[in-house]
Amino acid sequence: MNNIIDVNESNFEKKVLEESLQKLVVVDFWAPWCGPCKQLTPILEKTITPYPDKIVLAKINIDENQQIASQLRIQSIPTVFSFKDKQVNNAFQGVIPEVEIIKFLENSLGEKLNIGFDEFYNDIQILIDDNNFSQAKDMVEGFIVENSKEVKGLCLYLECLIGLDKTQEAIEFLKSINDDMAKEDEIVNISKKINMIEESKKGPSLEQLMGDLSRSPNSLELIFKIADSHFANNEFEEAFKILLENYPKNKDKIKSKLISFFNVLGLEHPLTNLYRKKLSSIIFS
Repeated sequence: MNNIIDVNESNFEKKVLEESLQKLVVVDFWAPWCGPCKQLTPILEKTITPYPDKIVLAKINIDENQQIASQLRIQSIPTVFSFKDKQVNNAFQGVIPEVEIIKFLENSLGEKLNIGFDEFYNDIQILIDDNNFSQAKDMVEGFIVENSKEVKGLCLYLECLIGLDKTQEAIEFLKSINDDMAKEDEIVNISKKINMIEESKKGPSLEQLMGDLSRSPNSLELIFKIADSHFANNEFEEAFKILLENYPKNKDKIKSKLISFFNVLGLEHPLTNLYRKKLSSIIFS
């Protein structure tokens, strides 16, 4: 990591001030006993490492370099300064999320960084999978303000609203998306999911539908309503199972229904892959 360096009082002038004439120098003030520092520094390293031509991360242990800390009036750690043209041009204190660090770097540089968001999306998806919808919503909300054209970010935000049972808010949010974005497949599919949830709220309860089906076991309408109810409540496997169990009753319509569910859930979802294989094995058995 040639743009990640340790700096001390003897080389601060050269490694930070002089270097800041050529590149942005981000200075991380830390100490071995500081727990939050151990959280922040790896995020800084990960975020800055891909940009050796633009950014240097200089790490300063304040226990060993108290004069610098005193001159810069460091009162708590972690504290991060950015230097440009030998001057401090930006700063923050404490641990902040990676997306906020990216924003800090872009503001300090005065330009956008070409950054992928896969890891951020994965972190949000883990929270959603663990039903931590409120935390995920808070994280992704600020992200989409800065990245309003990130379709994946918009969809994750909508998933959070669904998980929080705020489908009306999700519907209003969808109305705010411009026409071109609204035509994206991912947006179209999550719109279908939201509509499905709203429709399931209007109809009979799942228990009532199951009772009706026990009396009319060949009713494709009831089978579909039950599958929709399961799907709307994120009970995807139950939705797929009832459709596959009743596949012989109307192969074409149930196949079409399953495919519509696969598309809404996403072709890369593990359950989509699993039940596509199950459907294929039934079709070709």
